[in-house]
Amino acid sequence: MYLFKKIVYNCKHATQLSLKKEEGKASFRERVQLWYHLLYCSFCRRFIRQSRQINEMGQELKHHLQQNPPFRLSPESREKIRERLGL
Repeated sequence: MYLFKKIVYNCKHATQLSLKKEEGKASFRERVQLWYHLLYCSFCRRFIRQSRQINEMGQELKHHLQQNPPFRLSPESREKIRERLGL
């Protein structure tokens, strides 16, 4: 039971370190701690890989929306709709 608690704590700590590393705020010591943990923990390696993929997809979506803004009605069309609705 003690080993399980220690591993879970280390995984929580590794998660925090991986987020700090992604933000560029992890110290050298924290990056080494994370690297060492990732040597033996496949769950955290998977979490980090998935987290990176989600971040990349979010950046791609942001870029896509900047290049192709969502459809919007022209002011003339909005006014026509308001007139028909009696607003």
